[in-house]
Amino acid sequence: MKSSLTLLSLVVLLGAVEKPPEDLNKSEARELHNLGTQRLAQGDLSGAEEALKASLAKDQDAIRPPSLHNLGHVRFGKGRTLLGGKTEGDVTELSIARSYLEAADADISDMKDQIEILDRAKAESREPDYVPAVSALGSGMSTFRTIKKLIPKEETMVAKRASVVAAWTRSVDDFRGAHELNPVDAAAAANAEAIEELLRQLKRETQALDLTIAEQRKKLEELRTVIQELIKRIPDEKLPPDTQGDEEDENFLPPERQKPKQGGNQKKPVEGQEQKMTEQEARGSLEGLKNEFGRKMPAGQKPGGGANGSNPTDKKGKDY
Repeated sequence: MKSSLTLLSLVVLLGAVEKPPEDLNKSEARELHNLGTQRLAQGDLSGAEEALKASLAKDQDAIRPPSLHNLGHVRFGKGRTLLGGKTEGDVTELSIARSYLEAADADISDMKDQIEILDRAKAESREPDYVPAVSALGSGMSTFRTIKKLIPKEETMVAKRASVVAAWTRSVDDFRGAHELNPVDAAAAANAEAIEELLRQLKRETQALDLTIAEQRKKLEELRTVIQELIKRIPDEKLPPDTQGDEEDENFLPPERQKPKQGGNQKKPVEGQEQKMTEQEARGSLEGLKNEFGRKMPAGQKPGGGANGSNPTDKKGKDY
């Protein structure tokens, strides 16, 4: 499929506008058409669309076919811009999405095998080998987290492709309309057919990607279930260190096996607010006070004085 539809010429009318008017509504249909064509040639797609739509709004029969023709180029260009200058979707996006589904199936199979092996060892009252189980668990958790982070990016791709489909559908309508009003405009008919083929291909790819995303969501739940079942059979000290995850990663541990996060539940004290001590802190402070008041003064130290017998009036700060 050709990607250079711009080879099918723009329609330019005589009397091109050199200086864009400040108010498009005050311009004639021909001036607006030529302004839109000029902007299109300069790559200003939004400006071109604005001028060409204004030209069509004037409802001049002679100007309508060329304006529709060039508006078809504008809307095709807008869609191509969304695809990064290409005229088709990137098939690697779909390939990557499907490859992670295959990886998830492989991880699920490996983890189920390890669950069976650990259960058999327990039934035979022998110490199992946790190394393969931990390896399978680590791979499964990694695949789960990767797919979970990949889905929002894939959904953005689907939304972007939907915008391309909308723009190209309108482009086809523009070219078809131009050809209906001017049957000798063979370029408009050729453009419409070429873009329709691109649309069919893009819709197939987009639909496939959308279905793959739905499959990935289901696969995440299946992965989560098998991961949690395998975790039940592995002691805490054998689990991978990232099983609990962090603020961004998935936490696969049940509440009773989760470790408190360092500083996670500690609130910063507010200035001027009374701070309450825990029971353990209070007991520790009391023990410290008992030791402080119960200890003997060093030899030669006078009551109220420092260790070197200094005068209490030399002591800095407030006396209590």
